[in-house]
Amino acid sequence: MIFSKTGSIGKNLALLVLAAVLPALAILLYTGFEQRRNSIENATHDVLMLAAGMAEVQKDLANAARQILSTLSLLPDIRQVNLEMSNEILTAVLAQNPDFQNITLTDLDGEVLVSGGAFSPANLADRKHFREALARQGFAVGEFIISRVGSTTPAFAFAHPVLGLDDGPVAVLTAAISLNRFARFHNSSSLPAGSFVAITDHQGLRLFFHPPREETNPVGQPIARDSWEIARGSTESGIFMGEGSDGIRRIFAFNPVQLTEVESPYAYVWAGIPEEHILQPANAVLLRNLLLLGLAAAMSLSVAWLLGRQKLVLPITSLVNLSREFAAGRLGTRLDKSDLPAEIETLTQAFHDMAAGLAAGQQVLRDNEARFRLLMNSLDAVVYVADMETYEILFINETGKRQFGEVTGKLCWQSLHKGQDGPCSFCTNKFLLDEQGQPTGTYAWEMENTITGQWLYLRDRAITWVDGRIVRLEVATDITSRKQAESRLATESERLAVTLKSIGDGVITTDTESLVTMVNPVAEKLTGWRAEEAAGRPLAEVFALVDEATGEPGRNPVAQVLASGRIVGLEQQATLRTKDGRELRIADSAAPIKDQEGAIIGVVLVFRDITEQLRTEQELMKVKKLESIGVLAGGLAHDFNNILTAILGNIQLALYDSQLSTESKGLLQEAVKASLRARQLTQQLLTFAKGGEPIREAASLAEVIRDSADFVLRGSKTACRYAIPEDLWLVDIDKGQISQVVQNLILNASQAMPDGGIIEVTCENLTTGQAAAVALPSQGDYVKMSVMDRGVGIPVNVIERIFDPYYTTKQLGNGLGLAICHSIVSKHDGRITVHSTPGYGTTFEVYLPVAVESGATGEETEPWSGGAKKARVLVMDDEDLIRQVGHIVLTRMGYEVELAADGTEAVTRYREAMEQGRPFALVIMDLTVPGGMGGAEAVKEILTLEPAAKVVVVSGYSHDPVMANYADYGFSAALAKPFDLKEFARVLNKLLP
Repeated sequence: MIFSKTGSIGKNLALLVLAAVLPALAILLYTGFEQRRNSIENATHDVLMLAAGMAEVQKDLANAARQILSTLSLLPDIRQVNLEMSNEILTAVLAQNPDFQNITLTDLDGEVLVSGGAFSPANLADRKHFREALARQGFAVGEFIISRVGSTTPAFAFAHPVLGLDDGPVAVLTAAISLNRFARFHNSSSLPAGSFVAITDHQGLRLFFHPPREETNPVGQPIARDSWEIARGSTESGIFMGEGSDGIRRIFAFNPVQLTEVESPYAYVWAGIPEEHILQPANAVLLRNLLLLGLAAAMSLSVAWLLGRQKLVLPITSLVNLSREFAAGRLGTRLDKSDLPAEIETLTQAFHDMAAGLAAGQQVLRDNEARFRLLMNSLDAVVYVADMETYEILFINETGKRQFGEVTGKLCWQSLHKGQDGPCSFCTNKFLLDEQGQPTGTYAWEMENTITGQWLYLRDRAITWVDGRIVRLEVATDITSRKQAESRLATESERLAVTLKSIGDGVITTDTESLVTMVNPVAEKLTGWRAEEAAGRPLAEVFALVDEATGEPGRNPVAQVLASGRIVGLEQQATLRTKDGRELRIADSAAPIKDQEGAIIGVVLVFRDITEQLRTEQELMKVKKLESIGVLAGGLAHDFNNILTAILGNIQLALYDSQLSTESKGLLQEAVKASLRARQLTQQLLTFAKGGEPIREAASLAEVIRDSADFVLRGSKTACRYAIPEDLWLVDIDKGQISQVVQNLILNASQAMPDGGIIEVTCENLTTGQAAAVALPSQGDYVKMSVMDRGVGIPVNVIERIFDPYYTTKQLGNGLGLAICHSIVSKHDGRITVHSTPGYGTTFEVYLPVAVESGATGEETEPWSGGAKKARVLVMDDEDLIRQVGHIVLTRMGYEVELAADGTEAVTRYREAMEQGRPFALVIMDLTVPGGMGGAEAVKEILTLEPAAKVVVVSGYSHDPVMANYADYGFSAALAKPFDLKEFARVLNKLLP
C-alpha cells in the first residue's frame, strides 16, 4: 500500500501523483541496478577466480610440505636422529625448495636440533603444528607465527612426527613457508587501485596482505570482525560486500583451505576490489535519469495539489477532526452532515455509529476488569504480568503488592529480586515461546526468592495482553513449609546414609518380599556385590548363606524376622558365599524395620566377617596346647634330669673302679649310653617348655648331621648320601637340640621310603644377600641344610598342617616330631620349610645362623685330671643324691668340698669361709630349688660379697634363659643336667687352671 495511513489528504494526493511516476522510476532503477549488477557479477567472477587460484596454490604448498616432511621422516638418518646427516639432508632439501623459509628437526620437548638454514637455539613446544603432530601422530598444520628459526619473519608452519625404529615418536620435522609468493597474484591480475590479496589462519589472524598496509592491515592482527564472522567455519568459498579494516567498501571473496575434506579449514585466502571502482559508471547514468524524472514529478504534483484541495482535503479534514474527538474520549461529539458530499456524509454517519458502539464496549470492559481484579486479589499467591521484551511489570495482584509494594510500571528483575545487574539469569522467557514466537504452554519450576527468602512454586506461561503483545503471566505459590520439611527429610536421609557408610559392619536392607533395597560399602566388600547391582535382587542371591556343617543353603533371615517380628541372630555355623565364590564365616543379626504405626516394612541385616577371628582363636588353642605341654615337660624334665644325673654320675664313678671285671664294665658302659639316650628324651620334652632357649655354641653342623643320621639309620634299609662342602661354616647352635631336628627329619624321610632308598643330605653356605632373599628371621650369614627323600610325598591338603602339634598321618605317633623341629629351629633364629610333590618325594630345608666366633671343641679330659689341687669348692643342690655324687667326684679330683641344700645355706657358708680366710675358689649351684632360694638369687648375694667369685649354674631346666645367657646373670659357666664326668671336668679345668 503506497498511501500514508496517518498523513493528510494532500499528502495522499501527492502520493497518487508519485504513484503515476513510479513505473518510469522503476524502469530507470531497474536499468541502473541491472548495470550495477552486471558490473558486480563481472568483478565477482574475477575476484572468486583469483581467490580460488590462491587456494589451490596454498593446497599445493600444503601437499608439497606433507610429501617432503613425510618422506624425510622415513629416512634412516632422520629416524635415528643422526644430527650431522640430518643437517646435510635438510640443507639440501631447503636449497631445492625456495618457497620453504626453513626446515627443522626438533626433539620431543620442542628444542631445535637441526635446521636447514642458519639458526639460534629455539624451542617450538608451544607451537600448534608441533603439538598437533605429536597428538595426531601425523601431518599437522600450524597457524600464524613469527619464525624463531632463521629469519624472524611471518610464516606459515607445518609439522610431521618422526617415528623411531620401535615405531614410537623420537622427533618432529617442521617446515616454515613464506607467503610472499602470493604477491604475484595481485601483480599479475591487473586489479584496480585499492584491491588486495590476503591470507588468514583459522582464527582470522592476517598472515599475508598485499600490497602491504601496516597502518590499517598489519600482518599478525585480526581482520575486520564482520568479515571474519561471515567466513569463519565455512568450508565453501564465498563473496560479500562490506567495509574493510581501512574503512573502504569492497567486494570480498574468500576460499577456505583444508588438509582433508573432513577437517576444518586451517587457512582462508582473500581477494578484494573497491566497490567504488566497480559501480562508478553505472551510478553516473542512474543519477542523471533520476534527476530528469524528479523534475517531471514536481510539475505533476503542483497541478494535483491545486485541484484536490477544494474537492477533497477540506471535507476530509473535518472528518479527521471528528475522529480526534472520539480518540480523546469525547464519544458524544457529532459533525453537521448537511454540506458534505454524499460519500463523506455516509462516512460521517459510520463514525457516529462507531462512537456509540465504543461507549457501550468501554462499559463492558470496566465491568470485566473489576471482576478480574477481584479474582486475582483474592488468590493466596503472587500473580503478576510482565512484558517479555522490556521486563516492565504490567499488573500485580494485592498479595504481590503486600510482599513487594506497588511495583507496576517498574522492571521485574529490579523489583521482585535483588542483586541483579540485568534480566535474571533464571528468567523463563526462553521456555515460554517456540521458534515462531508462539506460546508453548505452562512452565513449572521452583526457586527461593532473593528478597523474601520464601520458596515458591512458579507456573509461567506466555499470554496475549489486552493491547495484543505477548507477555509473561506468573503465578507464585508459597511452598516454604514444604521445602523446609523436605530439607529436614534430606538431612535425615543424608545422616542415615553417612551413618550406614561409616558402620564397620556390613548392612543390607530389604523389603518384605526379601528384595534388596540398600547395601552399605562394607557389605559390598564382603558380598562382592556393588550396591547398584544388588538393588532389587532377592536377598538369597546377594546374601547367600550356607550351613558349614551340611553344605546346604542356610535359612532366610528375612523370613525368620517377618515370622517372629523381632531380632533374630544368625546361625553359628553360617557361612557367606560371596559373588566370586569365596566363603566367609560371619556373625550377627537381622532386625525388623517398622514404620510409625509399628508395621514391618522391611528387614535390616547387620553382619561382620569373623573368619580371621575364628582362625586366630584356633591358633590360640594351639598355643594353649603348647603351653600345657611346656608346663608338663618342664616339671618332668627337671625331676628326670636330677635322677639321670645321679644315675649317670654313679655309673661313671663305678667305671673307674679298677677291680671291676671287663664284663661288668661293658654292662655299665651300656647303662651310660642308655642314660644319655634318656637325656635326649628329656630334651625333646624341654623343647616345648615355655620360654625355652637353646644353649648355643659354635659347632660343626656336618658332625651333628653325620652322628645323628647314622644313629637313626643304624640297621635300616635306608642310607644317607652327603653333599657337605669342606669349608662349611660353623653354626651357632645347641648341638643336642639340632641333633633332635636331624634325627626327626632323617626318621621321617626313612619312613617315607618303606622299601629303602637314599636320603640326600646337602649343606651350603648362604651369604647375607642370599639369605635376605629367603626372608629369614635375622640378617647375616646362614648355613642351609636340605634333607630330600624319594618317598610318597605329602598331600596338598596336609602340607600346611605338618608343623602343628598333635597333627600326624601316622597310626603310631603323637604328632610332636615336626612340631619339635619347628620349635627348635625357630628358637635358633632359623627357619624350616618343606616342598613336596605327591609321588615324587619331599624336601625339608633348614636355615641356621652362622657362629660369630668359632667355638673350640677342646681335647677330651680325663675326669680325674684336675687343676689347682686342694682348692675349695662349694656344691649347692636340693637333691641329696646329686650332692653326694658331686662330693665324691670333686674329692677324687683332689678338691676340698663343702655341701649346701639351698641358696640361703650356700650364701651363709660362702660368707663364713671369707671371714675365716678360707674362701671358696668355685661355687656350683642348682638353678632351681623348690620352696627355697635358687642359684639365680644366690649368685647376686655371692657377687655382692666377692665380685670376682666364680659360680657355675647347673639345672635340669636346660631351656631356662639363664642357662642360655648365664653370663648376663653373673655366672661363669653352665652345665645342663644330666652331664657326664668329662663335661664336668672340662668346666672345672677351664675355671680352675
